[in-house]
This record gives sequence, structure tokens and C-alpha cells, in this order.
Amino acid sequence: MEIDREKIRKQNRKLNWIIIAAVVFVGAALTLSAVLGSRVDAKKIAGLSRKGGLFSSASSGDRVGVLYISGVIHSGRSGAGGFMGSRTSGSDSIVSMIENAAVDPGVKALVVRINSPGGSAAGSQEIYDALLRFKQKKKPVIISMGDVAASGGYYIAAAGDTIFADPATLTGSIGVIFSLVGYEELFKKVGLDSNVIKSVEHKDIGSPYRPMTEEERQILQGAVDNIHSQFISHVAKGRGMEIEEVAKLADGRLYTGEQALGNKLVDKMGGMHEAVEFAAKKAGMPSSPKLEYLQKENPFLSLFETASEIGSGVLANKIAEAAARQMLSAPGIETR
Repeated sequence: MEIDREKIRKQNRKLNWIIIAAVVFVGAALTLSAVLGSRVDAKKIAGLSRKGGLFSSASSGDRVGVLYISGVIHSGRSGAGGFMGSRTSGSDSIVSMIENAAVDPGVKALVVRINSPGGSAAGSQEIYDALLRFKQKKKPVIISMGDVAASGGYYIAAAGDTIFADPATLTGSIGVIFSLVGYEELFKKVGLDSNVIKSVEHKDIGSPYRPMTEEERQILQGAVDNIHSQFISHVAKGRGMEIEEVAKLADGRLYTGEQALGNKLVDKMGGMHEAVEFAAKKAGMPSSPKLEYLQKENPFLSLFETASEIGSGVLANKIAEAAARQMLSAPGIETR
């Protein structure tokens, strides 16, 4: 029997387009489903009222602003996360949101949801100062701690009027660290050398290509100790505590939410729901207030971020499985 090769080629081309379409369709459907699911879950977590309803989201009328500080804190603009990236909190972006909310007459209070291990001391200070300026508008700032609000995350939290934490929240870590890596031994083993030309003695302080001198260690230690003192001072000011009282707690250790409550580092046990209702009460608003989420998310970035959260392996397996089913049932394929 003669084989019609042209017909087979047409069928193969058709099959290829079917597979490509199936992969694109299934991938988009899975990602969109995950995005919608994650957004609904986030709103439920953020807004379930005692009556079982949802706080409504709005951008007009009297409302409570909601600001999320997630991931590593740094100077500059926030990172929304990509297909393989992670969300970060940049002080420039966060401060701008706080300032916009401060001059908005409809935003009567601010709830800051922190889920961050910390990061830049300077970035944390900028956000801390912005929250203090927000409070000067006679608007309350309520902090809600998530899984972790440590180091720079706690630095920011100290600016709040009231801090809520869950019993299992990890917080504290009041301290400063400056890490350096030395390559001099590795360079010796592979036969590499480094030549440095400098105008002043300490311009290459912290160089990884040579051992650190004792004088350099003292200089860096002095800088770290100074920032640590600033940290302690701002926590004491924000929490209404004595500096000596905070210093006893500021050895870098983590505290659970319950331990932090006992040490006066937080005020109340509770989650996002309790923080929102407390903020509304402080602002003279009814319970179950309207919320305004200050982060205006790009839906395309959300798609990529959610795909990353799903996990590339899981997503690829589901696409491959769906494409295989589509291929087996595709029209126009005959067996002879």
C-alpha cells in the first residue's frame, strides 16, 4: 500500500499546532485559576468579619488603608516578583504609598501587615519615619504581624500605635549584622593575586582579597554598634520603653508572639481581622470597614508570581498531562 507522505506531513503540522495551543491554553487556565484562588483566599484572610462576611474593598468614602510589607526590605523600589523571583519591599515605593494615604481624607487609619525577615537598616528607617509622619495627621497606625516580623520588620513595627501578633509569629531579632567573605586563601590555591591602588588608607576596607586588620575590624564594629544603638533608640521611642529596657531584649534573638507580648514588644494577640477592626474602632469607624489596598498590583506580574508559587515542576507536569490527553483525542489522526 502506497503511503501518502504529503497527507502525513499535513497531519503532523496540524498535530503540532494542536499541542502548542493545548500547552498555552492549559498553562493560562491553570495560572489564572491559581491567581483568582489566591486573591480570594487573601481577601478572606484579610477580611473575614465576626459575622462571617467580607470587608469590602473600596477607593472612596471612609476606609482603612492596608499596606503589605513582604519579603526583604531594601532601599529603592519594591520588587513585585517574577516567574522565578520573590516579592521585596523597597522603601521608596512603600514611603510613597504611606504619603499618598496620609493626604487622602478618606483613609482614616492604616493597617500595616508585615511578613518580613528584615533587610536594609536605612530602608527600614525610612519606612519607620514615614509612619511617624502619617501619625501626625491624627490617623492611627496598627501593625499586624504575619509569620515573621523580625529585625527590620520589627524596626518598622515599632512605629505603630498598636502591634498585633499571632502567638506563633516570629519577631524581635533586634540587632545589626555586617557579613564579609574572604577569598585570600582561595586565591592562593588557584594562583591568583589582587592589586589595589587607593588614595587613602581605608578605601578598600572590607576587601575580600586580603585579611582584615584589627583597626579595620574596630572601625566596622563601631559602625555596626552605632546602627544598633539607633535601632534600640527608635524601638524605645516607638514602644514607650526605657532604652535600658529595650537593650536587655536586643541581643538579636527571636521571640514568639506570646514571648514578645510578655516582653512588651507587641500589644495584643490577633491576626489581620482583629487589627482591621481595632483600626476602625480607633478611627471612629463602624466595624467591618471598607478597605483600600495601597498596593495596586499589575495583573500580568501576578500571573508570573503565582506561576512561580505553584512551582515550575507541578505546572509543567499538569501542562504535559493535559497536552498528552489533547493529542490522543485530536481530530484528523488516523491509524491504518
